[in-house]
Amino acid sequence: MNETLIFGFSMVCYILAFVGFSAHISLNRENLYMPSRGIAWAGVIAALVALILRWQSAGHPPLSNMYESLVTLSTFIALTGLIFTRNQPLPMLEAGTCVGSILMFGVASVFASDVKPLIPALQSYWLHLHVSLAFVGEALFAIAFILSYLYCFRKVMTSAAEKNSSVDFLEKAACYLVVVGMPVVFILSMTLLASYLSQQPSYSERWMGLVWGVIAPVSVTMLLLMLLTWMYRGAVHKGVEKWLPDADSLDKLIYRAIALGYPLFTVGGLIFGMVWANKAWGRYWGWDPKETWALITFLVYSIYLHVRLARGWNGTWTACLSIAGFLVTMFTLFGVNFLISGLHSYIG
Repeated sequence: MNETLIFGFSMVCYILAFVGFSAHISLNRENLYMPSRGIAWAGVIAALVALILRWQSAGHPPLSNMYESLVTLSTFIALTGLIFTRNQPLPMLEAGTCVGSILMFGVASVFASDVKPLIPALQSYWLHLHVSLAFVGEALFAIAFILSYLYCFRKVMTSAAEKNSSVDFLEKAACYLVVVGMPVVFILSMTLLASYLSQQPSYSERWMGLVWGVIAPVSVTMLLLMLLTWMYRGAVHKGVEKWLPDADSLDKLIYRAIALGYPLFTVGGLIFGMVWANKAWGRYWGWDPKETWALITFLVYSIYLHVRLARGWNGTWTACLSIAGFLVTMFTLFGVNFLISGLHSYIG
C-alpha cells in the first residue's frame, strides 16, 4: 500500500511538472521552469523510493514481470531526461519525458501489481545486470525518440511558416508523416493492447481503465493539440524558434542520446543476456523471439550509427531511423510478449 501511494504521488508530480513545462512554453513564463524541474525531481525520487520498497518486500529487483518492468522503465525515462538536460534546458524534451513516464505507468497499472516470488529462470544475479542496463539504454533511446519527433516537428513548423522554406519535398513529407503518424500509431497500438487484454481473463476487469484512463484522454489531447497547432501555426513557429534549439543542435542531441544508449543496451540487453542464457538454458543464443527482436533493435541502431558516422548522413533521415529504432524497441518490450510466445514471456 505504501509503495502504491508513493507511485501515485510520483505520477501526480509528473503531471504537475508537465503542466508547468507546458505553461512555461506557451505562456512564456520563465519563472515556471525551475519549479517544474523541482517537481519532476520529486516525482523521480518518490518513484525510486517506491522501487526500493518493492525490492525490499519482494527480495528481488523490480524487473520480473510487466508491471515491475514498466514502472522501472518509467522511472528511468524521467530520471534520464532530467540528467540529460541538466546543463541545457529543453522544456519541450522535459515535458515529453514526463508524458512518456506517465504513459508507461498508465499501461503498467493494467497488469497485476502484487509481489510474487521469482520463477526459477529469473533467480540469478544476472537479472540485475541484464535487465537494468538494457532499460537504461532503452530510456536513452526514448530520449532520442522524443528529440527526433521534436526535430521533425520543428521542420514541419518551419516549412508551414516560411513560404520559401529550404526543406526538401521528401524530407518535408517524411516529417509530416512522423508528426501526424506517431499519434496515430500510439492510438492504434494502445487500442490493440486494450483489445488483447479484454480477452484475457486475468486482465478483463482492468482493460477499461486502460481505455478510459490512458487511451481516451491522450487521444483527445493529441487531436486537440494537432488542431490548435495547425490553426495557430504562426504563433507555434515563433515558440518553436524560441524553445527548441536549431535543427543541427537537435540532430547532435539525438546522436548523443543514441551514442550513450547503444553500448548500454548492447552490453546489458545482448551480451549479458547471452551469458545468462548460457547459465540458465545451456546455450548462448537460441533465436527465441525476444532475443531475435533485441538483435533487430541492435541492428537498427547500428545502422543509424553507421550511416551517421561512416556515411555522413544527418538530419531528417537519421531522425526517422531513430524513430524506427524506438518503435522496434517498444515492439520488443510489448509485442513479443503479447503476440509471440517464448522463453521470455513473463507478462503476469
